Amino acid sequence: MDVPHHFKMKTTLILTPNKNEQCGMYQLAKDLAKEFDGEIITKKNVILLKHTGRYFKEYPNTKIKVITLLYPMHKWGKWLKEFYNAYWICYDQKIPHVTKTYFPNFWRRQAMRYINWRNNATMKGADEYWNVTEREQKPRWTEKSKIKIANANYATYIGRRTDYKNFNWLQETMKELNIDFQPSELNESDLGIHTLISNAKMLVTASLWEGYGRPVMEAETLGIPAVAYDVGAHKRCIKKGICVPLNIDNMEKSEELFMESILEVWNRK
Repeated sequence: MDVPHHFKMKTTLILTPNKNEQCGMYQLAKDLAKEFDGEIITKKNVILLKHTGRYFKEYPNTKIKVITLLYPMHKWGKWLKEFYNAYWICYDQKIPHVTKTYFPNFWRRQAMRYINWRNNATMKGADEYWNVTEREQKPRWTEKSKIKIANANYATYIGRRTDYKNFNWLQETMKELNIDFQPSELNESDLGIHTLISNAKMLVTASLWEGYGRPVMEAETLGIPAVAYDVGAHKRCIKKGICVPLNIDNMEKSEELFMESILEVWNRK
């Protein structure tokens, strides 16, 4: 089998576990691909990496840079470094603490313990380590969408429904506060996300953990106030909204503060 043509054109490979427009990790991969003129390789296409060995042999004087995002991609980064002298950058996406608070389901906790262990084990030996929380990310948009939504008076949420995102509690809370809540669809496109944020009165996310927190950053960039807990890079990103202190050992108090913050931003003129 011939080496895929696009590998002959790129000297940077960005390895990411999934392809999901609402996943901050995939958006980060897209940013890196643009920044380094690189090629994104997802978990589904990781089999293509088996052919890159032939690529290295055919172009021995070409130095390849590999940026890996989370396990099992670190494993491939280590392999490319050891066998083909690739320059390996490990982008530490980090993983929430494996506790019942973040992962209520017992079997989900066991799975995350394994992933956490494998992630830490396979990321050793990289040429560089980048911290996802500390390294600034760029928003997809700097201006609001020109597409208007009629009678737009709603709060929105952008993201997945993973355990630690605390989405169910947020949904019930918005209903209790009698606020029109319009979260993004699970398979929402970039255009849909841009339009949803641009027309919203505010963005809310009750996530208990974040590596970075791209939706908050993108909303605030567009001038839409965000309410979020002080996790990830939220404190740096929130200028118009409210960054709510989080005490994971006293969720009752944290939730009370969060609800007050939502109402404060929602009732602004």
